[in-house]
Amino acid sequence: MIQDILALREKGFSFRKIAKELGTTVGKVQYRFQKHQEEAGGEKAVEPPKAVQPPIVPVEEIKPLAASYDRDEVMLLPRGPSSLYAFWETREVTKRIIEHQFRTPWHELTKVLRLYDVTAILFNGHNAHRFVEMEIPEMTNNWYFHGLEENRTFIVDLGVKTNEHHFFSVIRSNPIDTPRIKESMKGHYQEAVQKWQEGLASEPEWLEHFSTYSYYESTK
Repeated sequence: MIQDILALREKGFSFRKIAKELGTTVGKVQYRFQKHQEEAGGEKAVEPPKAVQPPIVPVEEIKPLAASYDRDEVMLLPRGPSSLYAFWETREVTKRIIEHQFRTPWHELTKVLRLYDVTAILFNGHNAHRFVEMEIPEMTNNWYFHGLEENRTFIVDLGVKTNEHHFFSVIRSNPIDTPRIKESMKGHYQEAVQKWQEGLASEPEWLEHFSTYSYYESTK
């Protein structure tokens, strides 16, 4: 048998192929070949490398996004020259305060979004150029505004309507500008920034937020 193994090895056959040719096992072929090498004073047969299983790398657990961050916030984002997107969150403690204020469960109060055009003015809650008002369904936390004028500054209020149809602001958003359609269109604050840069004004004429929870009548 060893002569057959040696002959096949000279032809370049692997131990596995030799075992198949001779109708025996790989272990027996390797044993006979190694024994022959030891008796002949040669090197031991080198076993074919075993397949190495790659180590299993533990994957860190991915935490899901939180459904709520427990904060009062309404964000306003531009979606184009004539569209804005608003999304918001209201804390449970804030809802309880509003319920106590108006002696009405939160889910029974009419939720309202007011979008103000506050272009180039210091907004105090009453002096917007104009505003639009949208009643929003219960459990809604985002809204789109379409058909707006480009190159204008907007702020949105999330509030409720009282039984007397007065508007009560709960949260106010950041101011946001709708993009300019034409590159040549002048920005609203270009002159204010230039005056500040040239030292003609102590500070730029920026818009400011006003204190939330302001109460005023629904008048246009």
